[in-house]
Amino acid sequence: MQNADVIIVGAGPAGSSAAIRLAQNGINAILIDRGMPVGSKNLSGGVLWGNDLAEIIPNWQEEAPLERYIINKKVGFLSHEDATVIDMHFDEWNNFPNAGWSLLRAPFDEWLAFKAQEAGASVLSGINITELIEEDGKIVGVKQGNEELRAPVVIIAEGANSRLMLKHDLTYDPGKTRYDHSDYMIGLKEVFELDSQIIEERFMLDENQGMAGEFILGNIPDGIKSGGYFYTNKNTLSVGVVIHLDSFPQNQESSNQNQSYKIVEYFKKHPYIARLLKDAKPIEYGAKLIPEYGYNKFPKHYGNGFLVIGDAAGFTFSNGLVIQGINYAIKSGILAADAFLEAKIRNEFTASSLSNYQSKLTKSYIYKDFKKFRNVKKITKNPNLFHLYPSAINNGFKEVLTETGEPKGNLLPTILKNFRKSGANLISLAKDALNFRNL
Repeated sequence: MQNADVIIVGAGPAGSSAAIRLAQNGINAILIDRGMPVGSKNLSGGVLWGNDLAEIIPNWQEEAPLERYIINKKVGFLSHEDATVIDMHFDEWNNFPNAGWSLLRAPFDEWLAFKAQEAGASVLSGINITELIEEDGKIVGVKQGNEELRAPVVIIAEGANSRLMLKHDLTYDPGKTRYDHSDYMIGLKEVFELDSQIIEERFMLDENQGMAGEFILGNIPDGIKSGGYFYTNKNTLSVGVVIHLDSFPQNQESSNQNQSYKIVEYFKKHPYIARLLKDAKPIEYGAKLIPEYGYNKFPKHYGNGFLVIGDAAGFTFSNGLVIQGINYAIKSGILAADAFLEAKIRNEFTASSLSNYQSKLTKSYIYKDFKKFRNVKKITKNPNLFHLYPSAINNGFKEVLTETGEPKGNLLPTILKNFRKSGANLISLAKDALNFRNL
């Protein structure tokens, strides 16, 4: 017996967006989340870029529990004590609809799940789905212990490292290399409380305006490759690091967790970041696994009776200039819902019928973004980016800008000289310069 038309596992931005679109079209959708309430398992914040949510909630920027709209973007290189930061202000980002908003995931996810319920979806919280029901090579439902729920299609929105996909071997296409440490990052987040007036004075923001910053960390020892981020909220700051798992010593996995939190401390105590955190009080922290599959190693996105969306589908992107994922999650959820609606007309939910989801993804900006930056790992995995270039850039600018009583050198030759001092030879510099085309 069928309990629903669609079961969605995971009520993050991807799962709730799919549920809203389905419910708006009269589909009996059940949205299940292990958090009680929905969103309580999610930590800290991020930035929601774009306006995809307007497809299902036209006035979302007025309704949603958002923090600050982004007006200021920083991109920086941190060495042991110095920083070179590109500070960008785009006045157009004041205009509605705004380019991006900082948000805190717990209240945002709870609100979005409520909008799904308001649209007509059934929302079940505090339920940990342990396995899928598979019959005759087709997914037909989900289980928690001995309890079953059945539907012609299950949409998997569990996030990175989906337990259901791993348990049922849905992640990998035949013949594909299985994922390893190089395909994941770990994100460590903290939230700091700080008065809203101090935030606005410190970051030179007007009321409701916000800042988003990403930094290459050149001050981390032991060859670890890491970036940092810093977002302003109404009266809190979201601060954290993203670490490439394959840069940890693989024979010391038991100590990697402690080492991860040391990296957060390196970031927070850097002179440039420490002054931004002055008098801020830590109130929350945690960690999250982040997929880094990229276009060349995407997992399955559909099959007999199932679709995969959001982080579970690998839709998280970072190129050192921007970290994005929430927008891709929302868009992939909407596209999956639309694919189901087309399949329902035919009343056929095989892999062949649900492949229209793949067609929609391929035509969307999601796939176009990932395809365009499919070789970005040649930069983001390059140890020179972390261990040579930040100090070379900082030392080069410092040398040019510091008055010593000696004649000044030109900027480019001075920076190149510092690159060579840092250990980079001309051949590696030329190769890296060519790879920067992938950004």
